[in-house]
Amino acid sequence: MTQRRGLVCVECGAPVPELVRDYGKGNLRLAICSACNSVADKYVEYETILLFLEVLLLKPQVYRHVLCNLPAPMAARTTLKLFVVLVMLDMNVKAYLVDRGAGVTFRSESMYRTPEALQAATSGLRIGQFSLHLVCLALLENVVYFVAVFAAIWLDPFRRGWRAKLLPIGEKKEETGVVAPWTRYGSAMCISSFGKLFALLTVIWEFDWSFIHVIGALVVVSNVLALQLMLEEGNSVRGRSLHVVAVVVFGLVARGAAQLTLYALGNSVLFHVLV
Repeated sequence: MTQRRGLVCVECGAPVPELVRDYGKGNLRLAICSACNSVADKYVEYETILLFLEVLLLKPQVYRHVLCNLPAPMAARTTLKLFVVLVMLDMNVKAYLVDRGAGVTFRSESMYRTPEALQAATSGLRIGQFSLHLVCLALLENVVYFVAVFAAIWLDPFRRGWRAKLLPIGEKKEETGVVAPWTRYGSAMCISSFGKLFALLTVIWEFDWSFIHVIGALVVVSNVLALQLMLEEGNSVRGRSLHVVAVVVFGLVARGAAQLTLYALGNSVLFHVLV
């Protein structure tokens, strides 16, 4: 088999020369990691839906597979599509909270609570206006969160050498600029944020709005895990790296500050959730 640089064992993270070994005549076997004597990457045989379920279960092994062992690095266009899906999931959460009138603070003159708005709540035009407003809020908040975390990693305040680790494995800094690191970072953040899919359960069943906090906690833990593996920080099994946790918390603070700023500038609603 053709060997590719940057492959790792999903169990221990050690570099491996190949994931599948060809013994000839169509006899293929999964490669064994020489460091831990485990199958280097069992996920090469998994279907996409199974990989997705493993991601939701916060398995460090599947994150290593997605971040390092995919046949080809995730393209910027694919990352952008994933980001758009996340924004729409966020919009769904905000619409749920507005509809329930829970977990939100409305201004007295809020567009969602004026008599005219309540009378026209079933109007297609009005629903479109509400949806556009919520999409814009979700887009802005996610952009602030992603950019804040990326900026903290890029500036590397803890002097951990993170900027070099953001580069696609096997590429040099002068060859990639900032686009490739941003794409690798964005794909890790998007994939690790898909716990937000659980928010779709609110379409089927009625939950207390505090259930959204559980989803948010799941997403934050997933983000920390993905960044920890990408930045090669600490031990993903024994605990979380405090440096990575600090970076994610900084992103959450920036997102919260963006919400408060918009509300202070006249935005009609303030949500009591950060993720």
